[in-house]
Amino acid sequence: MLKQRILTALVLVAVVLAALFAENILYWRALISVVVLVGFYEWLRFCEIDSALHKVASFAVFLAVFYGFQSGIVDINIVVPLACVVWLALLVFTLTDALAFLHQRWVKLVIGVFVLAVAGWLVIEIKTIEHGALWVICFIGAVSFADIGAYFVGRKFGKTKLAPKVSPGKTVEGLFGGLGVVTIIFVPILFSVFDVKNAMLLTVAVLVTSIVSVGGDLFESKLKRHVGLKDSSQILPGHGGMLDRVDSMLAGSPFFFFGLTLLS
Repeated sequence: MLKQRILTALVLVAVVLAALFAENILYWRALISVVVLVGFYEWLRFCEIDSALHKVASFAVFLAVFYGFQSGIVDINIVVPLACVVWLALLVFTLTDALAFLHQRWVKLVIGVFVLAVAGWLVIEIKTIEHGALWVICFIGAVSFADIGAYFVGRKFGKTKLAPKVSPGKTVEGLFGGLGVVTIIFVPILFSVFDVKNAMLLTVAVLVTSIVSVGGDLFESKLKRHVGLKDSSQILPGHGGMLDRVDSMLAGSPFFFFGLTLLS
């Protein structure tokens, strides 16, 4: 299992880097489109939508929203703050018993359309700005190092459960360990490249992104637990489903993009 997991991870990294550093942005746009489309297919399992007609209609709506965002019909400066607010509400839902109506299948469908379309759109947009590929790596790194740090620190020192009803394996100590790893890695880099003010603001953006990304992971875990799923699918050998790999990025993307917007 470990060998299969490592092999899959290496293939994924190679594919992402090849598309990310390709001169033609169509490769990156195509890759992200595939990711969010597969992710939406898996999301329909959370909504318990079995009818073929309803699935087709749901995909049609999702495609209209996803490509509608990219066409510029909606102001990104409105969507990003809205997405941040939506995710804050979803984190309240994840960590408490409040907002239980979000478990209703059609409500979950609307949420899935919105969060997947927004995340895909923003990750594509980040690639288009100056040094976009490096900003994408910064974003993925913030999420990944937070997850890796939380895993190892949590295994070694974890005692206080972060959300025992949702994901018993996650601990408060792991959360702070992940943030510590992100800080150790990013602070020297950011302060060596940017002036103090911008480096401090970027550090805050990276840390907020890391914290929220953990919430995204927990949110997906709550949805899976509610419908009795262990993984969103088995499309990625050793890793489960696409959503199991990008759930943290769904939550973190609007906050990271908002941080970049504040820095112009």
